[in-house]
Amino acid sequence: MSRPLLYVAYPMRLDLGAANAIQTYSTVRELRQMLPGTQLVVPRWLREASAFSDLGALHLPRPAVNKLSRFVPWSGWSYIERTLYAFMLVILLATWRLMGRGYRVLYVRDVVCAAWLLLLAPLHGSRVVYEAHDLEALHPTGAARWPRRFWAAALPRLDDIALRRSCRLVSLTEAFRKWVVDRGLRRADEIVVIPDAFDPELYHPENMQAARAELGLDVDAFIVGYAGLTFAYRRLDLLVDAFAKIHKMGDNAFLLLVGGRPGEVRELREQARRLGVPPERVVTPGQLPQREAARYLAAADVLVIPDTVTGITASPLKLFEYMAMEKPLVLKDMPKSLMEAPRSTFRKAT
Repeated sequence: MSRPLLYVAYPMRLDLGAANAIQTYSTVRELRQMLPGTQLVVPRWLREASAFSDLGALHLPRPAVNKLSRFVPWSGWSYIERTLYAFMLVILLATWRLMGRGYRVLYVRDVVCAAWLLLLAPLHGSRVVYEAHDLEALHPTGAARWPRRFWAAALPRLDDIALRRSCRLVSLTEAFRKWVVDRGLRRADEIVVIPDAFDPELYHPENMQAARAELGLDVDAFIVGYAGLTFAYRRLDLLVDAFAKIHKMGDNAFLLLVGGRPGEVRELREQARRLGVPPERVVTPGQLPQREAARYLAAADVLVIPDTVTGITASPLKLFEYMAMEKPLVLKDMPKSLMEAPRSTFRKAT
Protein backbone atom coordinates (compact mmCIF):
# COMPACT_ATOMS: atom_id res chain seq x y z
CA MET A 1 0.00 0.00 0.00
CA SER A 2 1.51 3.31 -1.09
CA ARG A 3 2.00 6.14 1.38
CA PRO A 4 0.77 9.72 0.79
CA LEU A 5 3.69 12.18 0.99
CA LEU A 6 7.45 12.21 1.46
CA TYR A 7 8.93 15.67 2.11
CA VAL A 8 12.47 15.82 0.72
CA ALA A 9 14.73 18.56 2.07
CA TYR A 10 18.45 19.23 2.14
CA PRO A 11 19.17 21.58 5.06
CA MET A 12 22.87 22.14 5.58
CA ARG A 13 22.27 22.32 9.33
CA LEU A 14 19.98 20.21 11.49
CA ASP A 15 19.88 22.49 14.55
CA LEU A 16 17.36 25.01 13.12
CA GLY A 17 20.15 27.56 12.93
CA ALA A 18 19.35 28.54 9.34
CA ALA A 19 16.20 29.79 7.61
CA ASN A 20 15.81 26.79 5.30
CA ALA A 21 15.92 24.41 8.28
CA ILE A 22 13.33 26.47 10.16
CA GLN A 23 11.07 26.58 7.09
CA THR A 24 11.34 22.83 6.63
CA TYR A 25 10.64 22.10 10.30
CA SER A 26 7.59 24.39 10.47
CA THR A 27 6.14 23.19 7.17
CA VAL A 28 6.44 19.50 7.98
CA ARG A 29 5.04 20.04 11.48
CA GLU A 30 1.88 21.55 9.95
CA LEU A 31 1.70 19.02 7.11
CA ARG A 32 1.73 16.14 9.57
CA GLN A 33 -1.37 17.59 11.20
CA MET A 34 -3.13 18.18 7.88
CA LEU A 35 -2.02 14.93 6.23
CA PRO A 36 -1.23 12.16 8.72
CA GLY A 37 1.41 9.82 7.39
CA THR A 38 3.58 12.59 5.97
CA GLN A 39 7.24 11.61 6.30
CA LEU A 40 10.31 13.86 6.22
CA VAL A 41 13.71 12.73 4.94
CA VAL A 42 16.89 14.76 5.52
CA PRO A 43 20.63 14.00 5.35
CA ARG A 44 22.74 13.71 8.49
CA TRP A 45 26.50 13.64 8.91
CA LEU A 46 27.42 10.72 11.18
CA ARG A 47 25.48 11.07 14.49
CA GLU A 48 25.07 14.85 14.62
CA ALA A 49 22.15 16.07 16.73
CA SER A 50 19.01 16.76 14.72
CA ALA A 51 16.00 18.88 15.68
CA PHE A 52 14.10 16.98 12.99
CA SER A 53 14.08 13.88 15.18
CA ASP A 54 11.14 15.55 16.95
CA LEU A 55 9.18 15.12 13.71
CA GLY A 56 10.15 11.47 13.31
CA ALA A 57 12.36 12.31 10.35
CA LEU A 58 14.19 9.64 8.40
CA HIS A 59 17.90 10.50 8.36
CA LEU A 60 19.95 9.27 5.43
CA PRO A 61 23.76 9.49 5.50
CA ARG A 62 25.04 12.80 4.18
CA PRO A 63 27.56 12.19 1.39
CA ALA A 64 29.61 15.09 2.71
CA VAL A 65 31.53 15.85 -0.48
CA ASN A 66 31.03 19.57 0.12
CA LYS A 67 33.39 19.38 3.09
CA LEU A 68 36.19 19.25 0.50
CA SER A 69 35.55 22.94 -0.14
CA ARG A 70 37.52 23.65 3.04
CA PHE A 71 40.61 22.43 1.20
CA VAL A 72 39.73 23.11 -2.44
CA PRO A 73 37.17 25.93 -2.76
CA TRP A 74 34.80 24.98 -5.56
CA SER A 75 31.05 25.39 -5.90
CA GLY A 76 30.78 22.09 -7.72
CA TRP A 77 31.25 20.04 -4.54
CA SER A 78 27.75 21.00 -3.37
CA TYR A 79 26.15 19.82 -6.61
CA ILE A 80 28.01 16.50 -6.48
CA GLU A 81 26.95 16.00 -2.86
CA ARG A 82 23.27 16.65 -3.57
CA THR A 83 23.40 14.46 -6.69
CA LEU A 84 24.74 11.54 -4.65
CA TYR A 85 22.01 12.12 -2.07
CA ALA A 86 19.37 12.12 -4.80
CA PHE A 87 20.67 8.78 -6.10
CA MET A 88 20.48 7.34 -2.58
CA LEU A 89 16.88 8.50 -2.39
CA VAL A 90 16.02 6.93 -5.74
CA ILE A 91 17.44 3.57 -4.65
CA LEU A 92 15.48 3.73 -1.38
CA LEU A 93 12.27 4.83 -3.12
CA ALA A 94 12.58 2.11 -5.76
CA THR A 95 13.07 -0.49 -3.01
CA TRP A 96 10.00 0.74 -1.17
CA ARG A 97 8.05 0.63 -4.42
CA LEU A 98 8.96 -3.03 -4.96
CA MET A 99 7.79 -3.73 -1.40
CA GLY A 100 4.47 -1.98 -2.06
CA ARG A 101 5.35 0.84 0.35
CA GLY A 102 6.23 3.60 -2.09
CA TYR A 103 5.10 7.22 -1.89
CA ARG A 104 2.48 8.73 -4.16
CA VAL A 105 3.98 12.25 -3.96
CA LEU A 106 7.43 13.66 -3.23
CA TYR A 107 7.48 17.29 -2.06
CA VAL A 108 10.96 18.61 -2.87
CA ARG A 109 12.53 21.99 -2.10
CA ASP A 110 16.06 21.44 -3.45
CA VAL A 111 16.53 21.96 -7.19
CA VAL A 112 19.28 19.34 -7.60
CA CYS A 113 17.26 16.66 -5.82
CA ALA A 114 14.11 17.68 -7.69
CA ALA A 115 15.78 17.47 -11.11
CA TRP A 116 17.23 14.01 -10.50
CA LEU A 117 14.04 12.68 -8.92
CA LEU A 118 12.11 13.90 -11.96
CA LEU A 119 14.56 12.42 -14.45
CA LEU A 120 14.55 9.08 -12.61
CA ALA A 121 10.81 9.00 -11.88
CA PRO A 122 10.27 5.78 -13.90
CA LEU A 123 12.36 3.98 -11.27
CA HIS A 124 10.62 5.20 -8.13
CA GLY A 125 7.13 5.85 -9.55
CA SER A 126 6.32 8.91 -7.44
CA ARG A 127 5.00 12.26 -8.60
CA VAL A 128 7.14 15.28 -7.72
CA VAL A 129 6.00 18.65 -6.40
CA TYR A 130 8.76 21.26 -6.55
CA GLU A 131 8.91 24.26 -4.21
CA ALA A 132 11.09 26.90 -5.92
CA HIS A 133 13.16 29.11 -3.64
CA ASP A 134 15.62 30.46 -6.17
CA LEU A 135 16.75 30.17 -9.75
CA GLU A 136 19.95 28.18 -9.49
CA ALA A 137 21.33 29.76 -12.64
CA LEU A 138 21.17 33.17 -10.94
CA HIS A 139 22.45 32.16 -7.51
CA PRO A 140 24.78 34.78 -5.95
CA THR A 141 27.75 32.39 -5.98
CA GLY A 142 27.38 31.70 -9.67
CA ALA A 143 30.30 33.92 -10.69
CA ALA A 144 32.69 31.72 -8.69
CA ARG A 145 31.78 28.46 -10.46
CA TRP A 146 34.29 26.70 -12.67
CA PRO A 147 34.30 25.66 -15.45
CA ARG A 148 31.94 28.48 -16.32
CA ARG A 149 30.91 27.13 -19.71
CA PHE A 150 29.72 23.88 -18.14
CA TRP A 151 27.78 25.56 -15.33
CA ALA A 152 26.33 28.12 -17.75
CA ALA A 153 24.66 25.20 -19.53
CA ALA A 154 24.02 22.85 -16.59
CA LEU A 155 22.40 25.20 -14.07
CA PRO A 156 19.64 26.57 -16.35
CA ARG A 157 18.99 22.93 -17.28
CA LEU A 158 18.48 22.01 -13.62
CA ASP A 159 16.04 24.88 -13.20
CA ASP A 160 14.27 24.00 -16.43
CA ILE A 161 13.71 20.36 -15.46
CA ALA A 162 12.43 21.22 -11.99
CA LEU A 163 10.13 24.02 -13.18
CA ARG A 164 8.67 22.26 -16.23
CA ARG A 165 8.41 18.61 -15.28
CA SER A 166 7.12 18.71 -11.70
CA CYS A 167 3.46 17.76 -11.39
CA ARG A 168 2.87 20.97 -9.46
CA LEU A 169 5.05 24.00 -8.83
CA VAL A 170 5.01 25.90 -5.54
CA SER A 171 6.13 29.53 -5.64
CA LEU A 172 6.89 31.76 -2.69
CA THR A 173 5.76 34.90 -4.50
CA GLU A 174 3.07 35.96 -6.94
CA ALA A 175 5.77 37.78 -8.95
CA PHE A 176 7.64 34.53 -9.64
CA ARG A 177 4.41 32.74 -10.51
CA LYS A 178 3.71 35.43 -13.11
CA TRP A 179 7.28 35.20 -14.41
CA VAL A 180 6.92 31.44 -14.97
CA VAL A 181 3.54 31.81 -16.69
CA ASP A 182 4.66 34.72 -18.90
CA ARG A 183 7.52 32.60 -20.25
CA GLY A 184 5.26 29.70 -21.01
CA LEU A 185 7.03 27.39 -18.58
CA ARG A 186 3.83 26.40 -16.76
CA ARG A 187 0.11 27.13 -16.81
CA ALA A 188 -1.19 29.34 -14.05
CA ASP A 189 -3.39 26.56 -12.64
CA GLU A 190 -0.30 24.36 -12.12
CA ILE A 191 1.35 26.83 -9.74
CA VAL A 192 0.44 27.46 -6.11
CA VAL A 193 1.74 30.49 -4.18
CA ILE A 194 2.65 29.72 -0.56
CA PRO A 195 4.62 32.61 0.97
CA ASP A 196 6.92 32.16 3.93
CA ALA A 197 5.48 32.97 7.33
CA PHE A 198 6.62 33.40 10.92
CA ASP A 199 5.86 31.54 14.13
CA PRO A 200 3.66 33.90 16.21
CA GLU A 201 4.54 32.02 19.38
CA LEU A 202 8.15 33.12 18.98
CA TYR A 203 7.98 36.40 17.08
CA HIS A 204 5.67 39.08 18.45
CA PRO A 205 5.98 42.59 19.95
CA GLU A 206 7.76 42.65 23.31
CA ASN A 207 8.78 45.32 25.78
CA MET A 208 12.16 46.59 24.54
CA GLN A 209 13.40 47.80 27.92
CA ALA A 210 12.49 44.53 29.63
CA ALA A 211 14.31 42.55 26.93
CA ARG A 212 17.43 44.69 27.33
CA ALA A 213 17.41 44.33 31.10
CA GLU A 214 17.10 40.56 30.77
CA LEU A 215 19.97 40.37 28.26
CA GLY A 216 22.24 42.81 30.05
CA LEU A 217 22.12 45.44 27.30
CA ASP A 218 22.22 49.21 27.85
CA VAL A 219 18.62 50.35 28.30
CA ASP A 220 19.42 53.82 26.91
CA ALA A 221 21.49 52.76 23.89
CA PHE A 222 20.56 52.92 20.21
CA ILE A 223 20.79 49.30 19.02
CA VAL A 224 20.96 48.22 15.38
CA GLY A 225 20.05 44.55 15.10
CA TYR A 226 20.54 41.67 12.67
CA ALA A 227 19.83 37.96 13.12
CA GLY A 228 20.81 35.29 10.66
CA LEU A 229 23.61 33.83 8.58
CA THR A 230 26.84 35.71 7.98
CA PHE A 231 27.97 34.22 4.66
CA ALA A 232 29.87 36.70 2.48
CA TYR A 233 27.04 37.12 -0.02
CA ARG A 234 24.74 38.17 2.82
CA ARG A 235 26.81 41.40 2.77
CA LEU A 236 27.06 41.97 6.50
CA ASP A 237 30.14 44.00 5.59
CA LEU A 238 27.76 46.67 4.29
CA LEU A 239 25.99 46.74 7.64
CA VAL A 240 29.29 47.09 9.53
CA ASP A 241 30.35 49.96 7.23
CA ALA A 242 27.06 51.74 7.81
CA PHE A 243 27.19 51.20 11.56
CA ALA A 244 30.70 52.67 11.73
CA LYS A 245 29.26 55.91 10.35
CA ILE A 246 26.43 55.82 12.89
CA HIS A 247 28.95 55.27 15.69
CA LYS A 248 30.85 58.40 14.68
CA MET A 249 27.62 60.42 14.98
CA GLY A 250 26.96 59.38 18.59
CA ASP A 251 28.71 57.52 21.37
CA ASN A 252 25.84 55.32 22.55
CA ALA A 253 25.16 53.09 19.53
CA PHE A 254 25.54 49.30 19.52
CA LEU A 255 25.57 46.79 16.67
CA LEU A 256 23.86 43.50 17.53
CA LEU A 257 24.74 40.52 15.31
CA VAL A 258 22.88 37.34 16.30
CA GLY A 259 24.02 34.11 14.65
CA GLY A 260 26.80 33.37 12.22
CA ARG A 261 29.76 31.03 12.20
CA PRO A 262 32.58 31.97 14.59
CA GLY A 263 35.15 32.67 11.89
CA GLU A 264 32.80 34.92 9.96
CA VAL A 265 31.78 36.77 13.12
CA ARG A 266 35.44 37.36 13.97
CA GLU A 267 36.00 38.88 10.54
CA LEU A 268 33.06 41.24 11.02
CA ARG A 269 34.31 42.28 14.45
CA GLU A 270 37.78 42.91 13.01
CA GLN A 271 36.25 45.00 10.22
CA ALA A 272 34.39 47.09 12.82
CA ARG A 273 37.61 47.57 14.80
CA ARG A 274 39.46 48.78 11.70
CA LEU A 275 36.70 51.31 11.12
CA GLY A 276 37.09 52.72 14.63
CA VAL A 277 34.24 50.92 16.42
CA PRO A 278 35.24 49.81 19.96
CA PRO A 279 34.87 46.03 20.46
CA GLU A 280 32.33 46.49 23.26
CA ARG A 281 30.01 48.27 20.79
CA VAL A 282 29.60 45.10 18.69
CA VAL A 283 27.47 42.50 20.49
CA THR A 284 27.78 38.97 19.07
CA PRO A 285 25.95 36.36 21.19
CA GLY A 286 26.53 33.71 18.51
CA GLN A 287 24.13 31.06 17.29
CA LEU A 288 21.08 30.82 19.51
CA PRO A 289 17.78 28.93 19.66
CA GLN A 290 14.94 30.80 17.98
CA ARG A 291 13.31 31.85 21.22
CA GLU A 292 16.52 33.45 22.51
CA ALA A 293 17.21 35.09 19.14
CA ALA A 294 13.74 36.64 19.24
CA ARG A 295 14.54 38.24 22.61
CA TYR A 296 17.54 39.94 21.09
CA LEU A 297 15.41 41.23 18.22
CA ALA A 298 13.00 42.64 20.79
CA ALA A 299 15.91 44.55 22.35
CA ALA A 300 16.83 46.39 19.12
CA ASP A 301 15.66 49.83 18.00
CA VAL A 302 15.88 48.98 14.31
CA LEU A 303 16.35 45.72 12.39
CA VAL A 304 18.34 45.39 9.18
CA ILE A 305 18.54 43.13 6.11
CA PRO A 306 21.68 44.37 4.31
CA ASP A 307 21.50 42.60 0.95
CA THR A 308 19.77 39.25 1.16
CA VAL A 309 16.50 39.70 -0.73
CA THR A 310 17.06 37.98 -4.06
CA GLY A 311 14.69 39.01 -6.79
CA ILE A 312 11.30 37.68 -7.75
CA THR A 313 11.70 34.28 -6.07
CA ALA A 314 12.32 35.68 -2.60
CA SER A 315 9.93 35.53 0.32
CA PRO A 316 12.51 35.97 3.08
CA LEU A 317 11.62 34.41 6.41
CA LYS A 318 13.75 36.99 8.18
CA LEU A 319 11.58 39.81 6.85
CA PHE A 320 8.40 38.26 8.23
CA GLU A 321 10.01 37.64 11.61
CA TYR A 322 11.28 41.23 11.76
CA MET A 323 7.85 42.61 10.84
CA ALA A 324 6.21 40.48 13.52
CA MET A 325 8.39 42.24 16.11
CA GLU A 326 6.86 45.57 14.96
CA LYS A 327 10.26 47.25 14.62
CA PRO A 328 11.46 49.83 12.08
CA LEU A 329 13.17 47.98 9.22
CA VAL A 330 16.07 48.95 6.98
CA LEU A 331 16.44 47.08 3.68
CA LYS A 332 18.40 47.64 0.52
CA ASP A 333 16.50 49.36 -2.30
CA MET A 334 16.41 46.67 -4.98
CA PRO A 335 16.74 48.07 -8.54
CA LYS A 336 13.97 46.96 -10.86
CA SER A 337 16.57 45.37 -13.12
CA LEU A 338 17.44 42.89 -10.33
CA MET A 339 13.85 41.88 -9.77
CA GLU A 340 13.66 39.90 -13.01
CA ALA A 341 15.66 36.99 -14.28
CA PRO A 342 16.92 37.49 -17.85
CA ARG A 343 14.55 36.30 -20.52
CA SER A 344 17.37 34.29 -22.04
CA THR A 345 17.65 32.09 -18.94
CA PHE A 346 15.02 29.65 -20.23
CA ARG A 347 13.71 28.70 -23.62
CA LYS A 348 10.16 29.76 -24.41
CA ALA A 349 7.84 26.78 -24.44
CA THR A 350 6.57 25.85 -27.88
